[in-house]
Amino acid sequence: MHSILVKYQFRFIVLPLLLISAFGTLLSQQPRKVKIAGVSVEGNQFADEQTIITLSGLRVGSEIDVPGKELQEAIKSLWQRNQFSDVDILVEKSTPLGVFFLIKVKEFTRFSWLDVQGSDNVNLSDIRKAVGKSRGDILSPYDAYLAKNAVKKLYDTEGMMYAQIIPEIVPSDTSAYSRLVLKIKEGVEFYVSYVEFKGNSKISSGDLEDALEDTHSKPWWKFWRSSKFDKSKYEDDKKKLIVEFRRRGFIDAEILHDTLLFNEIEETVGVEISVREGKQFYLRNVKFEGNTVYPEEILVKRLSVVKGEPYDVERFDKNLNANEDQTDVSSLYMDNGYLSFQSQKEEKKVSEDSVDITVRVFEKDRFTIRRVEITGNTKTKDKVIRRELYTRPGDYFNRSAIIRSVRALGVLNYFNPESIGRDLKVNPVDNTRVDVAYKVEERSTDTFNASVGIAGSLGLTGSVGVTFNNFSLAEPLRGGGGQILNVNAEFGQGSRYQQLSVGFTEPWLNNEPTTLGVNLYRTRQQFNFDLEQIGGQINIGRRLRWPDDYFRVDGSLRIQSINNRGASTYREGLSSEITVGGTISRVSLDNIVFPTSGSKFILSTQVALGSMSIGTTDFWRSNLTFEFINPLMQIDGNNRLVLYMLSDMGYVTHFGPDDSNIPPNQRFFMGGNGLGGFNVTPLRGYADNALGPVTSGGSILGGRFMMRHDLELRFALSLNPMPIYLLAFAEAGNVWNGLHQADPFDLKRSAGLGVRLLLNPIGLLGFDYGYGFDPVGQVGEKSGWKFHFQFGR
Repeated sequence: MHSILVKYQFRFIVLPLLLISAFGTLLSQQPRKVKIAGVSVEGNQFADEQTIITLSGLRVGSEIDVPGKELQEAIKSLWQRNQFSDVDILVEKSTPLGVFFLIKVKEFTRFSWLDVQGSDNVNLSDIRKAVGKSRGDILSPYDAYLAKNAVKKLYDTEGMMYAQIIPEIVPSDTSAYSRLVLKIKEGVEFYVSYVEFKGNSKISSGDLEDALEDTHSKPWWKFWRSSKFDKSKYEDDKKKLIVEFRRRGFIDAEILHDTLLFNEIEETVGVEISVREGKQFYLRNVKFEGNTVYPEEILVKRLSVVKGEPYDVERFDKNLNANEDQTDVSSLYMDNGYLSFQSQKEEKKVSEDSVDITVRVFEKDRFTIRRVEITGNTKTKDKVIRRELYTRPGDYFNRSAIIRSVRALGVLNYFNPESIGRDLKVNPVDNTRVDVAYKVEERSTDTFNASVGIAGSLGLTGSVGVTFNNFSLAEPLRGGGGQILNVNAEFGQGSRYQQLSVGFTEPWLNNEPTTLGVNLYRTRQQFNFDLEQIGGQINIGRRLRWPDDYFRVDGSLRIQSINNRGASTYREGLSSEITVGGTISRVSLDNIVFPTSGSKFILSTQVALGSMSIGTTDFWRSNLTFEFINPLMQIDGNNRLVLYMLSDMGYVTHFGPDDSNIPPNQRFFMGGNGLGGFNVTPLRGYADNALGPVTSGGSILGGRFMMRHDLELRFALSLNPMPIYLLAFAEAGNVWNGLHQADPFDLKRSAGLGVRLLLNPIGLLGFDYGYGFDPVGQVGEKSGWKFHFQFGR
């Protein structure tokens, strides 16, 4: 590295001195006026000859002094281009018409490619991005120096403070091109051995270290936490430290100085931070000025602060300007048209430990939405998008409605969820009107569904089908109408399980939030029984506005014939079933594939009308499902780590004297990946259909009450274009013969790891490896490890 700099400095310091010396000799001579008869260039390979002549300032026909300042300025101008390693101006020939000058240049080499040697812990693509060179760029010794500094900074952020980078420019096989070689000695990665605070007396050092998000030691019991040192994150953590002080009322707190003690032998760094806490201040009074739309009582309530408690600056500012729940003062105005709303907070210290706060409000004009624009939808029709939006022309501007609209578009699953909110634009037209522009990015939603799995009861199981999730009956080849058409065939090994179904759903009947669906099917299952069903179902539902518009209600009517050729719990022969059902649900998930927030509640009931002499089948079946998603960590503004929780319960009974009127497929089965036939509840870590009541011979009967709980930690490796996420799960569930036998503490437990990938047009691909902790079956052996593999679910 030093040889390059010395050579570079020699060129830029010694050569100009030689030029000055040469001109000094000439200047000792008597200057004479000469006329420029011509100018030519020699040595240029990339730079245009006419451009060089123009930059020199030597114009044919003009007169200059030789020697004189015009030639000095010409050389200086070309040197300043940082394109040439050598510049000379010579007198080529002299004629009665004037003097012909020759500009001799030597260009710096051009960049061909980057050769990185010795980089084991830093990604090569990150190094290339830091260098920022493309083929054909000028490659001077100074450029090599800049590349070295950029890569050194990258290593500093990765915690390798002692990394050495030696750049070298090496000629390549192509003339005038060279490769930049970076020889890297990475040294060591440093890990935080301790964090020590000095000067704190009111807040414990442990609490202060917890405020440092990425810079902390690693006690043995916090095995999940990394103590790798990152200089840039450490600088951010120092800002978070001040936020923690201000959150506790120490509004004058400051960091006096900090010291980093690196130990290259032990690969550790000690962090010592000296602070001055100052006094702890308490909130005494809060008042608003300039508010005419809302009374002060409502605005103070939005702040959610208590007078007399320590003054939490972070909480006050969030509840004034913007918090995660949109319950802040700013949202109150922004949701009612006041797009230009602003507020200014003034703190005034009173007595020795109290603060009075005055918030000046600038309400300004109230805005209405002039136009709602949609761009980027190459397939989905405008009306399909607009009916999901909560912003309409003529409405007052509403920030919460925009946020809700972005969520609704994400739930459609027609578009890249990362681009919807990112590319949203709010453009004020004048003082009272605004345009809202949604930009979407289409992605494939139609799936060719190939589902394959191994079910202990049914052997090899799978399905083949196609689902058009954005179908249009009016334009079937183009699609984009938001309708759903699916054709699906499922099978089990041999003829143990067969199903063929065709379905169509119109989610907005007559442009109203009313869903109409029709499904025709034929199924046959030969396991412990031989049962065939042929029928159809009509579903109709509607989105509600009360209690809120996340709720919807659905009803169904199913008519089918049932042919039982050997189910021990159900009567033999042909029977008919006419069932009515109802479902009430509330779904506020923000995405279908990888939800990061929201919840799902579903309560469904089906009643077969045999007891009313309508059909010959008689049962009542209910299911209750709760799902919750809680975001835990963001990366680049997107929630990547989430906690998923599920509770699922089901119950089926009869109205007649015995349960022989309950079809086998309405009973509950549990275990495996849920591919073991109809009405199977998955429970990983156990074999398919392994849980529940059995006959004296060990055959599975199916239960009448089911309960399952699932807890998953999910981390998204990628969200677009291919969603991929890892998961760690813990499950528990069981099936009983009736409600009286059910025991919520008698659950079969399991835990394990898994991964999910969305492969269009195949669908969701899943791998799970779970361990069942409890014994099942008559033998009573522990389930142990089980691998579960599936397509399309």
